[in-house]
Amino acid sequence: GLLYKMSYTEIKRTSGEMLSLVGINENDNRPVKTFSGGMKRRLMIARALMHKPMVVFLDEPTVGLDATTRRKLWILLRKINNNGATILMTTHYIEEAESLCDMVGIIDLGRLIAFDTPKNLIKSVGRIVVDEMTEKGIKGHFFLGRKEASSFVEHAKGSALVREANLEDVFLELTGKRVNQ
Repeated sequence: GLLYKMSYTEIKRTSGEMLSLVGINENDNRPVKTFSGGMKRRLMIARALMHKPMVVFLDEPTVGLDATTRRKLWILLRKINNNGATILMTTHYIEEAESLCDMVGIIDLGRLIAFDTPKNLIKSVGRIVVDEMTEKGIKGHFFLGRKEASSFVEHAKGSALVREANLEDVFLELTGKRVNQ
């Protein structure tokens, strides 16, 4: 808080608000070294929010967290966003980007190769995916509708799975990577 010229009174009040927001206010007198990884991550976010920024930058905020703590952090990030802050974050968890983000940028080899809403990115490659098992691994084929996908499956040489497309499919298609790479 002092970096942002906040008074001690304001720091005390705001720190309590932020600890409450991230759900660790009952631990405000415990040494940080006794915190779990998830608690430390939430404390980091509380510190970042002390001066009530309009934009919050988070680099891999959920890396290394267990599934339960990760989901709690997702709820917290939505709450922060709903309170008016813009959140810019990096993540390797594509499910996280699909669930949390209004806009997604896909970066490959240091270049931004796509930027849109998750829904539009998914539509750009096709709504239905047929995962075909080939000698080289799994190959995804994209279709606009189930009828086209079913027709493809009838003529597939190996086994195939039909499902709805997701953001991971977009990443794999746009980067040219395969599941076995």
